Amino acid sequence: MLIRGSWWVCSDGTARPTIPVNLVDVNGALLHRRFLVDSGADNTVLSAALLADLGLPSTPPPGGLSFQGVGGASPFVVVSTALELVREDGGTALVRGQFAAFTDPNATDMSVLGRDALDLFDVILSRRKDEVLLLAANQSYSISGP
Repeated sequence: MLIRGSWWVCSDGTARPTIPVNLVDVNGALLHRRFLVDSGADNTVLSAALLADLGLPSTPPPGGLSFQGVGGASPFVVVSTALELVREDGGTALVRGQFAAFTDPNATDMSVLGRDALDLFDVILSRRKDEVLLLAANQSYSISGP
């Protein structure tokens, strides 16, 4: 299974590795979003804007948990949903679970695909070759040199 992303130029002019993700909102409509591929993030986190767009019920986080980032701690809730990743062959891969969602719109403007989801794949981020790839199942890669 091959899922292809891209180096997306964000509003600040910086290209970042992203994967297109589909999610179903509370009314059954399909929402299309780009998630930042962040191999340093322990967890997948939805932006506050995506949380609002989804309209899904949320629950408070378990006691004692916080999300710490470069900007410090950010308040969040927990949402049960599925992330639909579009495969190269046109099919989809579903990553179901309970995901954190920021409640502060200033926490991040882009949802983050963290290691809780990325650990299901081999992740290749090649800026030189302009590739963002998630590989699973029958896909493999090799490294060759001179």
